[in-house]
Amino acid sequence: MKKIFTSVFILSAAITYAQTSLKGKITDQNNQPVVGAEVFWQSTDVSVLTDENGNFELEDYQPTSTLGVYYENQTTTFKELKNEFQNITIQLDTNYSDTNLKEVVVRDTSSSLKKSKFATNMTTMSGKELLKAACCNLAESFETNPSIDVNFSDAVTGNKQIKMLGLTSPYILIAEENIPNVRGASQAYGLSFTPGTWVESIQVTKGAGTVVNGFESISGQINTELIKPYNDVPLFVNVYGSTDARFEGNVHLNKKLNDKWSSTLFLHGNTRVAKNDMNHDGFLDNPLGHQINVMNRWQYQNLEKGWVGFLSARYLTDQKQSGQLDFDKHRDKLTTNYWGSEINTNRVDLSSKIGYVFPEMPFQSMGLQTAFSYHKQDSYFGLNQYNIEQQSFYSNYIFSSIINNTKNKFSTGASFTYDRFKEFVALPTDKNYDRIDNSVGTFFEYTYNNLKNFNMIAGLRADYHNRMGFFLTPRLHTRYTPVKGTTIKASIGRGKRINNIFAENQNLFASSRQFHILGDGGKAYGLDPEIAWNYGISVT
Repeated sequence: MKKIFTSVFILSAAITYAQTSLKGKITDQNNQPVVGAEVFWQSTDVSVLTDENGNFELEDYQPTSTLGVYYENQTTTFKELKNEFQNITIQLDTNYSDTNLKEVVVRDTSSSLKKSKFATNMTTMSGKELLKAACCNLAESFETNPSIDVNFSDAVTGNKQIKMLGLTSPYILIAEENIPNVRGASQAYGLSFTPGTWVESIQVTKGAGTVVNGFESISGQINTELIKPYNDVPLFVNVYGSTDARFEGNVHLNKKLNDKWSSTLFLHGNTRVAKNDMNHDGFLDNPLGHQINVMNRWQYQNLEKGWVGFLSARYLTDQKQSGQLDFDKHRDKLTTNYWGSEINTNRVDLSSKIGYVFPEMPFQSMGLQTAFSYHKQDSYFGLNQYNIEQQSFYSNYIFSSIINNTKNKFSTGASFTYDRFKEFVALPTDKNYDRIDNSVGTFFEYTYNNLKNFNMIAGLRADYHNRMGFFLTPRLHTRYTPVKGTTIKASIGRGKRINNIFAENQNLFASSRQFHILGDGGKAYGLDPEIAWNYGISVT
């Protein structure tokens, strides 16, 4: 870029305080006029562009105002005007040559928990917050978050369950990089399938949330952002061990192939190899087992042309054994010798995200998200057997732009989901619950952003589901700041979902209960779908 040294010569139109405009001229280092430079009063919307001769006339002049000048991609220069000044010269050092740039050190001093300043009641947990929890996986990442309660679902499997606004995780839309991830067959144990070292940040939204990601969320939404290949370090190694014989290892291998392509290979493994019975009740305190988790991510980034893309592939195998101390899975499986349980899961995930930002209109963008997953769980709890297999496909197209100005934004698009379940339950008799669920929908979300004191997000979805038919999902979020330092947020929204009653309540299989479904003619398992309205208000 050509070196530009800009001088600003401001000629006062009058000497008295009665002046209402300021006239001046902007030139470069050769005293040539600078065309198209923006001249404005600081902290106001009053601005003007210089004409073909470099001249400008700025209204609402006050002798003690602060003048700002901005040209192309150069640093904004401010000059405080005083009564005695009539001609002002501002020298700008706009040399952006790589060989002359001085080192700049940026230090992050932000909080590890960030509250959203916009309409949604969202909290962002950064990597610093995850270090406080010393978490090994996503299920353990919410120990320090006051919005979410973490509890053990049962004493047999040692599985952790989260709650938001009094409702358990099935009523929370849990996404990975805005693609719904923990749902269906993975509801009970899916949070333990994302290692903590893979996580870059977590966004927790209380309330119904956005309509862009679907219609199923009722009590809130949780979105996990994974570490991006473009920003990851070349090598990361993490090893963990504890006195109760739990061991874990994580390795990240990152390679920047060129200025556009980057790739990261995530490797994770954990195991518990020793039987512990500290309270001498004859049952394992923690399940035995191991997990192998491998993910390969690719990132394409061409900011000059506006393209960003992600490709991810993951394979997971997870095995858990719990029950009595003397239980031997090779000898005592499905017998009454000793009580025992095994949960063996295999899972494959493929996903892609492609985004495009219009170079001439940075406020306008579009993106396409697609994901395929295969989940297979074979398990037994004493004499009770439960097996489930799910094939799932998800796609979502989003287009975002503005209406007249950046205070009025909107997002619109369409989505499609397909789920095929093969489910076998041996309670009280052997029975299959095979089914196919699919839905297609469109959405529109409008955002009004008045930076001073009011924000609003209003969204509406229209979906057709093969079991639930056609239905609408409205949601509204507002934020109002009556005085500085006080924020009032209110929201209301509707959610609708079909329960996967066995996958979501697997802890009940460990008991001697028999299952009888008291439904007739419903959409799934003979039951009707759940419909809920979520509304609330908060003051910060």
